[in-house]
Amino acid sequence: MPWLDPEDEPRPMENHKEVWRECPDCGADYLLRPLAPGELLQCRRCDARLATAKGSASLQAAWALVLTGLILLVLANVYPVMKFTVAGNSQSNLVVTGIEGLVRQGYGPLAALVLFSSIVAPALYLLLLCYVLAADCTGGNWPGISAAWRWAELLAPWNLVPVFAVACLVAVVRLDLLGTVTWEHGALFIVLLSACCLVLGRVLDRERIEVLRGEAA
Repeated sequence: MPWLDPEDEPRPMENHKEVWRECPDCGADYLLRPLAPGELLQCRRCDARLATAKGSASLQAAWALVLTGLILLVLANVYPVMKFTVAGNSQSNLVVTGIEGLVRQGYGPLAALVLFSSIVAPALYLLLLCYVLAADCTGGNWPGISAAWRWAELLAPWNLVPVFAVACLVAVVRLDLLGTVTWEHGALFIVLLSACCLVLGRVLDRERIEVLRGEAA
């Protein structure tokens, strides 16, 4: 695999602005630049791998995962997650049902946290990524790219859909001692959304987006 030295002359790009970063291992400055497929950027001082070109396949995969995630997020909040039956009485529960229950019991701050981390943060995160990826695909200098990516990075740790999925599983185990719990379609959509978000974090080409931010600055 060919590698580029951070101090080599960058390949010219129209309207390209320099984006400088520090090596996470030794602190040496390097110029982040677009890489051809198969290239990587390597630190001259400590030989650490700084950036690797993921190619157009990564962009297409990220696009597919973002759009799929948005659809799954809507479905996960529209369809019931589980049905709880006690003494012949059944109740279907949506994601928002648990939030409403926390509010009724006086746990307003906790309800707000669950609402933000399970619905609001994932929705904003995916929408912001959709905007950034759309700008990358069109090659246009769209306004607010840098801010959109910065907010997406801030919201990423709050996208706790995988944690919410595990919490649902724990809740079902506890509720099964009191009655009969039946999984509904919403649970499947939550699991798929969790997997989608986890894979998206692996395939997203952050170096490419950082270069795009530099061009839009």
